[in-house]
Amino acid sequence: MTPPSLPLAEARRRFLDGDDVSVRSVPEPILHSWRRCQGLGLDVGRWRPPSRLAEAELTTRREESADWLQLARPAIDALFDGVLDDGHVVIVADRGGLILERMGHPDFLDRAERVALAPGMDWREDVRGTNAIGTALVLGAATVRGAEHFLERNRQLSCTAQAVHDAQGRLLGVIDVSGQPRRLHDAHRLQVEAAVRRIEHGLFDRDAARLHELRLAADPALLATPRCGRLGFDDDGVLRAASRTALATLGLDWTALGRLRFAQLCGQSLEHWLSRHGIHVASLRHGGELFSAQLLPVRAGPDPLPREAAHPAPPHTAAATATRPEPPRRPAAAPGAPAVADVGLPAGLLDTARRLLEADIPVLLLGETGVGKERFVQALHAAGSRHRQALVAVNCAAIPEGLIESELFGYEEGAFTGARRQGSKGRLREADGGVLFLDEIGDMPASLQARLLRVLQERVVQPLGGGAGQRVDVRIVAATHRDLAQEVAAGRFRADLYYRLGHYPLCLPPLRERGDVAQIAAALLAAHGAARRGITLSPALAAFIRRYPWPGNLRQLDNLLRTLLALVDDGTLLTPEHLPATLRDAAPSAARDDAVHAALARHGGNASAAARALGISRSTLYRRLGRS
Repeated sequence: MTPPSLPLAEARRRFLDGDDVSVRSVPEPILHSWRRCQGLGLDVGRWRPPSRLAEAELTTRREESADWLQLARPAIDALFDGVLDDGHVVIVADRGGLILERMGHPDFLDRAERVALAPGMDWREDVRGTNAIGTALVLGAATVRGAEHFLERNRQLSCTAQAVHDAQGRLLGVIDVSGQPRRLHDAHRLQVEAAVRRIEHGLFDRDAARLHELRLAADPALLATPRCGRLGFDDDGVLRAASRTALATLGLDWTALGRLRFAQLCGQSLEHWLSRHGIHVASLRHGGELFSAQLLPVRAGPDPLPREAAHPAPPHTAAATATRPEPPRRPAAAPGAPAVADVGLPAGLLDTARRLLEADIPVLLLGETGVGKERFVQALHAAGSRHRQALVAVNCAAIPEGLIESELFGYEEGAFTGARRQGSKGRLREADGGVLFLDEIGDMPASLQARLLRVLQERVVQPLGGGAGQRVDVRIVAATHRDLAQEVAAGRFRADLYYRLGHYPLCLPPLRERGDVAQIAAALLAAHGAARRGITLSPALAAFIRRYPWPGNLRQLDNLLRTLLALVDDGTLLTPEHLPATLRDAAPSAARDDAVHAALARHGGNASAAARALGISRSTLYRRLGRS
């Protein structure tokens, strides 16, 4: 007879008393983790936390993960923007479970600090018991809610995390979202999964250079998205790189690397496939399943690097600079995003920026947080004559003050405790021949502003620890949400650096000043493949989008739409009912009333059903309708 399901608190008590507990009462991954913790001798109540890692040691650990963290930064920032309004924090841990970074809502940071959810703290399962970070290191992914944590002191948390692997299956770290138990939902787990998928997509691009890439998907429309499976084969047809999506789709694991051959998978040699199909989409049957497949040409770029080596910027050689510059092209959008001209920016703004950059005049971008400055810079780089060279981005606000100098200027071997044995080039030298993007320049420490000014004037970089200065050929784009003129007046920003950067400042307007925001939302949905999936925007949701103030600007709108696309089925008509309750409640009253009327219409006037769909009480629904 199947044992009955028990409340979690009762199941936990029985487990700790030594009784058998059914997986019907406790999720199987959690139950197995509890058993591992018990086997390690952890005591749920009597636990003394280890001390925080010293700053110098933490800096070393951050340096060890710098390569993948730099690539992961855009996805981590987007995840942070997506969960901030829900009161959560984003945690980045290395492959040893040590927290490297923490960013989040101020209301939750104090609670996180009290349970040592902070940089420099070890959250492996054998140290902290069952928790999303440590358990994800064991299982690949984990969601741990409230009392599911093994240690009593962590029951005030709910967390969801996923491990990050490179294209060779090597574990790099963990991305986690943590918050209060009742405020963490499946949508947050999906957001973490999407962020990790985007990071691993970028890692595959980096690690599978010079390989023949085979993309797989059940739907051919997914072949151009991070949701497809990706396999990399060398010239002999041997599998050398893979995405987890591809391996899961084919029922394989990482042991297939170095063993599986193209002909075993596709029934023909790589050369035969190229001669027969070229790069056109073809059908592939494996394990009884039919997939759409596309073999992409080998990408130009450096040979894959050994894992220990830093990933350099694309080479800048005399031969490369001698080629005739190509004429300006229509900017290529970032993956999954529309071109800048399609998201309501003033006509001619991008061309103005391009002309400044081509003339070696620094481009200074001003605008509120979230207006799309990074997206603009990506398009600017793609439109210019240096599009084949590196675009190196530095977020001056995200890098700790103690590290930003070494990040920018590099350092020689032995320059400071924890420095890499071979030294570091620094971002300025990595951008040699290309473009350096200094994001949030208004937050650069005053001590570094003079050094940056000297580099802009002399074009010579002096690394920390001495050594000869090295000349660099680099174009500069800077961006900030601050009023730099006021910062200069307050003495927080050097006037000479401001005048060196601000020859012709360009302002990116906030979303509320870009015309019909619903049209911008429709363009974003189209760019994310909504039309292929038959997902459309309802008039009621369009009205909501027009009325909502969008304090997070384009970034907030884009993150919301991507989240909705991840949560709904194909063919869905998006309505205000699909929005998170926190957003609906924060909307202007007219927009909230539209949502109420739409819900009532959908549910045939049934107020109780409409209230449940909106996540509000019936009395709140009546109040919004103006009834007594």
